[in-house]
Amino acid sequence: MRSRILVILAASAAALLLVAGSASAAAFKATLHAPNHSPKAGGKNWKIKVTAKSNSGKPLRATARYEFYFNGQRVSTQYPNPGHAKGGKKPYRFKGSYRDTILWPPPAVGHPLTFRVVVSVPGKGSVNLDWKVRVHR
Repeated sequence: MRSRILVILAASAAALLLVAGSASAAAFKATLHAPNHSPKAGGKNWKIKVTAKSNSGKPLRATARYEFYFNGQRVSTQYPNPGHAKGGKKPYRFKGSYRDTILWPPPAVGHPLTFRVVVSVPGKGSVNLDWKVRVHR
């Protein structure tokens, strides 16, 4: 009987830890809006919008970076630089939201990729926004 109570207590404690972990991971809301999952390579602009807000909807100061994955392996990290042809050199700082245009290179055509935007808010953690894509001509 005593060991059964210990097992129930241990299971309850583990469940509480899982809930606490997910609550701290969801300290803010971040979203990625993209036009589709099949961007066109070689000059066709693929426009995205990224947002970072508190759970009550207030715009937050955040940073963003882009990661590109092929078969689960990160193959590139890029930094947003909206309004400029070249990317930045460090994570992009913004408040609330920003828009950017992604130019997909011809070598990406036909490969199943994951485009990830990593949004970080000081004191609240980071959120990975994944978007599956298959670039076409």
